[in-house]
This record gives sequence, structure tokens and C-alpha cells, in this order.
Amino acid sequence: MKIASDVTEVLEIYEGQTHVISFSNTSLCETFIESFLNYLNRKPIVDHHFAHFITDHYDTINAKNFKPIILNCGTLNILSEKVIEDQVFKRFEDQIMYDEHTHMVFQKFEQSLNTFKYALEIKDPFYQIEIQDTSFKLKRLLKVFGLEFHHNLESLSEINKRKLFIDLLKDDDKENVLLILYPEAFLGLKDIQRFIQLIKSYQLTTIIITNHPSIIIEEENVYLCKSNKECHSIKDIREDLEILMPQETINDKTVRMIAYHEFIGTDLKELARYFEFINDYN
Repeated sequence: MKIASDVTEVLEIYEGQTHVISFSNTSLCETFIESFLNYLNRKPIVDHHFAHFITDHYDTINAKNFKPIILNCGTLNILSEKVIEDQVFKRFEDQIMYDEHTHMVFQKFEQSLNTFKYALEIKDPFYQIEIQDTSFKLKRLLKVFGLEFHHNLESLSEINKRKLFIDLLKDDDKENVLLILYPEAFLGLKDIQRFIQLIKSYQLTTIIITNHPSIIIEEENVYLCKSNKECHSIKDIREDLEILMPQETINDKTVRMIAYHEFIGTDLKELARYFEFINDYN
């Protein structure tokens, strides 16, 4: 599977793996995010911009094939979003429909409710008033009871809030696609890596949009998208290093670190002292 977009070259996407996409140009980044969100949410294309999944034969994949989980880490309180309440009620609806014990309890409740409804009436020789005999929507009924959380969700750590968000939106019956925007928001350096490891434990096809160096340097599937819509070639950097030193001495993290600094325009001569220090230290 791949991502095709008018603002990047075609990006290779591996099922069940984590992918990091970084942009040097803010406008291209915003365009990509908007286009990809429109695709995942099955909204129309805006101003001829696009970003969508394609097959290895370059055919567009229908977004209906996926369950999108869109986690915008820049939102301070992600659990206040309406989608959370909707997903909780959906889980309860599914439990009523598919869990045998819960379904049986609900049927008894429904019978009791109907008995109660038919018992309510106002009679007079000239008129009669009673409860209208209409079917009720299960979700509307559940909302009457409201939700009670046994632990204050606001006291959860930022990572656990995100875990709850993903757990509620994940659909075991569809192929989940997890889109994470700026995971470094509201997290310290150590927690950033803890969160990335949590994401990997789900083994979902994951797209991370970030410019944070610690994420870019640590991850394997990294795309550094330049203003000319091409990606900075990490492979070329490795090949150049292999000319200068034995292959077994080349570390993937070091290759990505060099690629990142080239990508952001750092003069690599400034890193020379760093590498000299590391060599002397080792």
C-alpha cells in the first residue's frame, strides 16, 4: 500500500507498521493533512489537492475499507470531544445487541417499560390521554441515563488519555488506520518515546505527522518531505557512508540523524566535533 499526494512523492506504507512524515514547508504540511483527513472522512477534494491510499498497482483504495482513528495531540483535552461520548454509547449498544446476558436483561427491561407505559393514562367519558405507542431509539434511551466514570478522566496522564481515545475508536472488524498529529504535544522527551512504544503495541497501520527530531531519528519508516515535493533520501546517505567506512559500523539512527540535519539545513561541519567526540569517547 502507498500514499499518493499532490504535495509529496508516493510514500510506501507497510501494513501494521508506524510511519513518520515530516514537512519542511508549512503550507504543504497543512495541505497534506487537510487532504488526507478529507479522504479518511470521505469528504470531497478541495482545490484539486489530494492525499489518499493507493494499491501497489496505483489504484485508489476506497476509504470505506478503513476505520480511521484521527488523534490530534494538539488538542489539550481530547476526551472532551463528542466522538468519545458517541463511541461509549456505541459500545453500550453493541453490548446490548451482542452480549447474551446483557441482551436478555435489556429485553426484560423493555417489557417492563412497555407495561409501565400502558399503565399510564388519563380517562374521561369525553377524552383519553395515554403515552404514544412509538418505538424508541436505543442510543437516545442510553443518553437519558448519562455516563458515569468511576475514575476522573481528567486525572489520567496524557498518554493514558490517548490510549483511551484509541481503545474506544478501534474497530476489531475493520482495518484500522491511525493518524497521529504532532504526538510530542504536551509530553516530555521520555514520555514521547513511551507513547510511540504504546502506539507500536497496537500493531496498527500508523501515520505520524511531526517535525520532532527524537521521533524522526528513532523511527524506521521516515519520510522527510521537501518543498520540491521530493523526499530527502535516507538511502543515499547510507550509501555515501558505506563508501567512507565499513558497513557494519554504520548505525541506522546515525544515518537518520544526518538525514534530519541535512533536511533542516544544518551545516554538517558543525556536527564534525560531535562525531569526533563520540569516536574518542568510544
